[in-house]
Amino acid sequence: MAAPESVAGPAPAAGPRPLPEPLPASVPAAPPYPPPLPAYAPQAVARPGGVSPRVRVALRWTSVLLVFAVFGAGTAYAVTRPERTKIPGLKTPDDGRWRYPQVALPKLPARKPRPLDAALNPGGVHYADVRSLLLAPPGRAVNDPAFPGTTGWLTVAAFLKVRVGGGGSQQELFLKEQGLRHVAGRAWTMPDGTRTEVYLAQFISAGYATYYDQDADLKPIDGVTTDRLDTGLADRTVPRGVKVAGYDETAPYGDSMTRYAFLVAGDTVALVRQTRKGGEVPEQAFRQTVRLQAQLLG
Repeated sequence: MAAPESVAGPAPAAGPRPLPEPLPASVPAAPPYPPPLPAYAPQAVARPGGVSPRVRVALRWTSVLLVFAVFGAGTAYAVTRPERTKIPGLKTPDDGRWRYPQVALPKLPARKPRPLDAALNPGGVHYADVRSLLLAPPGRAVNDPAFPGTTGWLTVAAFLKVRVGGGGSQQELFLKEQGLRHVAGRAWTMPDGTRTEVYLAQFISAGYATYYDQDADLKPIDGVTTDRLDTGLADRTVPRGVKVAGYDETAPYGDSMTRYAFLVAGDTVALVRQTRKGGEVPEQAFRQTVRLQAQLLG
């Protein structure tokens, strides 16, 4: 018996499948696949601003150091320009010393020893002109033209007037018999009224100079009634071999106060006298003057 036919009818014959209809123009085409990413390279990745954080930190510290360097250099320059006493916080108190020129010893003649060389110069002779050994006046000093300084010799009479009862032809003759050759002298006055007199009496040899010094210590200075020894005058700045004996006038002073000192160096006896009317002679200036003169004689 034949099979009944399907209700839907016979199966359609096999054939090619129809193509789909194209999409409307309003529908956008699908984007292509993105290209593959390159391999990760940290050094090639751009940083904000084009500079890495490490470089920015280094530049920042470099700028700070440059600012401090410029500031420090400017401060150092400013400090070196004005005088130290005019800089706030660095002002040095005035200790009473005077502004003396730098002490420089004169040149000795060829093959001549120094005066304190006991082995080569037993007589203690100053072969340099003793006038060149006079201490130069400090700044602001007014020179006394009555004293010849380096241009001549002081008279023996003027030198003897410094001592009590000094002067007279007999004493001049006595000094010459005691080996005195000549006397150099210089004097000046400072703005505060302090007057300084320096005498350099040169004898034939150190023996004659020592003998005169022993006699001089027993005779007072003109205008001084009582005095006391200045125990702090000689220090390590005084050359070895230079004898120093300083004295301070004790009160009452009268019209003026006096400080003085005898120095013996080889064949030369030096007398440094400072006086001041209406006030005391500055102690520090007196000691400074004596020590510098001692350095020139040594």
